[in-house]
Amino acid sequence: IDDITFNNQPKGLCNGQCQVAVDTGTSMLTGPSEMVDKLQSMVNAKDDCSNFHELPTLGFQIGSMVLNLRPDDYMEKSAAGCFFSLMALDVSGPKGPIFIFGDPFLRRFVTIYDR
Repeated sequence: IDDITFNNQPKGLCNGQCQVAVDTGTSMLTGPSEMVDKLQSMVNAKDDCSNFHELPTLGFQIGSMVLNLRPDDYMEKSAAGCFFSLMALDVSGPKGPIFIFGDPFLRRFVTIYDR
């Protein structure tokens, strides 16, 4: 992906270097720990969900297209409160660093696998 956006505004976090895999066996979104920490801080969701309706769309820019996730896609709400459902996962070597788009992404977008 070229960049990560909030409300369609590029944040300059990837510089075209973010790698992504779409995985039907992953129940969350995952990403490099440094990036997940930065995104969680930027989203600034309150633990008690009090600002849930003010949270931005979280987008992934591919060329001129932005694939947006709404707060209900990337946040988990329960009786205990809210939490950011992007989990830190550091993959090293030739395959990493990488984001893995699991169920929250697959629920939002039709995904067609092509050889």
